[in-house]
Amino acid sequence: MTRSLRIVFVIVCLLAAGSVEAKKKSVGPVSFREMSLRVLDSLQSFFPVSATEMGIHSYDNRLGDYSQTSVNRMISSLEKLQSRLAAYNTPKLSPGEQINYQLLNSNLEVALLNLKGIGWYKRSPYLYVNEAINGLYFVMLSRSAPLIAKLPTILGRVGEVPKLLLTAQKNVKKAPPVYIDAAQQALASGREFYLAVGKSLVDSFPARTVTINTAFGKALEAMDAYAQYLSKLTPAADTSFAIGKANYDYLLKHQYFLSYDADSLLKMGETLLAKAQTDYVEYQEYVDGNKQPGQDSVFVPKTFTRADLLNYYDWEVNQIKTFLAMNEIITIPDDIAPCAVMETPSFLRPMIGGIAYQPAGPFDDDQQGIFYIRPVPDSLDKDQLDARYRYVHRRGFRGSVVHEAFPGHHLQMQLAGRNADPVRKWQMNNQLIEGWALYCEEMMYHSGLYGDENPAQWLGILGGVRFRAARIVADVKLHTGKFTYQQCVDWMCKTLDSKSVADSNYIRTEVRRYTLEPTQPMCYLTGKIEIQQLYDAYAGKQGVDFSEQEFYDRMLAEGSIPPALLWEILEVKADGTASGN
Repeated sequence: MTRSLRIVFVIVCLLAAGSVEAKKKSVGPVSFREMSLRVLDSLQSFFPVSATEMGIHSYDNRLGDYSQTSVNRMISSLEKLQSRLAAYNTPKLSPGEQINYQLLNSNLEVALLNLKGIGWYKRSPYLYVNEAINGLYFVMLSRSAPLIAKLPTILGRVGEVPKLLLTAQKNVKKAPPVYIDAAQQALASGREFYLAVGKSLVDSFPARTVTINTAFGKALEAMDAYAQYLSKLTPAADTSFAIGKANYDYLLKHQYFLSYDADSLLKMGETLLAKAQTDYVEYQEYVDGNKQPGQDSVFVPKTFTRADLLNYYDWEVNQIKTFLAMNEIITIPDDIAPCAVMETPSFLRPMIGGIAYQPAGPFDDDQQGIFYIRPVPDSLDKDQLDARYRYVHRRGFRGSVVHEAFPGHHLQMQLAGRNADPVRKWQMNNQLIEGWALYCEEMMYHSGLYGDENPAQWLGILGGVRFRAARIVADVKLHTGKFTYQQCVDWMCKTLDSKSVADSNYIRTEVRRYTLEPTQPMCYLTGKIEIQQLYDAYAGKQGVDFSEQEFYDRMLAEGSIPPALLWEILEVKADGTASGN
């Protein structure tokens, strides 16, 4: 072999070796963190609207693709990811990684159940309307970029509405009557929302009028066509919205890590409801028998205005934040993002009828939360001003702030979002989120926020517990086929002693939501109970060293994860001993 040939041979061998080595690296094992990011990216890519809501903006120009081909591809991808993730479930993982493994596996299991087991994309015409509305809402709400920079992504997402709603018509061939009704009502409000946003964008960017009107016009035409389709859609059986006991049990175990099934949960709910009813009725009798004459006799100054009322809302948020800090109940970071109280904008009023909290996406840089309140009329007559002044005088906004802002949703989600781990940031478990907000209502009452005794406030708290206990029963019975939609509405109206048309309409809307969100309604009271039990166990473990502030700080720093996993993190058992003992 000549020298030149030997050189070529060596070079070829080296290149081949390098190629093999590169191939080994490309297919070799990745770190658990890298695997975690792959799981998250897969979920974010398939659910782009959820990604936008969470502050991931890589997919802001897209809506979800629920075509059968896309869904089949995603199911296959999720199953492969689940199989690969299982290889990391070894003692080599740190305690924090063990928790993250459970969370990621849960995320995959629930996504697979929704796509493959329950098949929402085939059974819920509402899913597609919700996707179109939230797709526009979350990208408009995002403060990640100026409006002019977001305009291409807004138009991209709006441009996908016709394709989305055509896919809906291919997938959904019949549906529960309550789902058809929900989709039709959402379409009506969604249409108003799109009209308002389109007009607002034209006003902001007149040079882009034709482009904006074209995109929004096609979206609105698609909505009209979908409304026609829904009017002719074959109704399924009245209880066909029920996901069934097996699927419900699966969610309890795999989404919330609970040890009980639907039957046990129903018994628990019925027991809690019976006690809540007794407590409420007995205290109502006490309140009625101890009313003080003239307690609403309040001097109303002539200078009280609409602006004063709006200023009060902001003042109350800051007052309760200060109360928490002064009483060392929870540590509030100095740089905590503000919770801005604002009247619901006109373009959102078709979708938000009362008060509501909209958190910032945990991955977003701008963390300001929004606390929407009912719009205050520009002109108020004397009686209306007097009523609102009495509301301010008795600080009537406190209960709403406790649940929605401090120390409820805003503070909890702010602290959860400060966890640097992307797996923890991605979690939005309702049993923690809603359970905590409900827990705060009673916790803050006992902390002295309302004085030594405030009968009206305590009655409201008892009423809230009663309502959430009824939700547990309704949730289980609806999704195990024991209630039709109308039976549940009638039962709740009777159970909660609803007398007015407004109350009955509210319950009707609530129950419709329950049919669409199995297990979510049970999260409030069961979450509160989980947190209270965890509190008691941790206090028992710590003994004289127990600090309420330290407990809340530790719990809230872990992210919006299922409360059941906090037992493992805080290393306690139900009897209050350390989990290692």
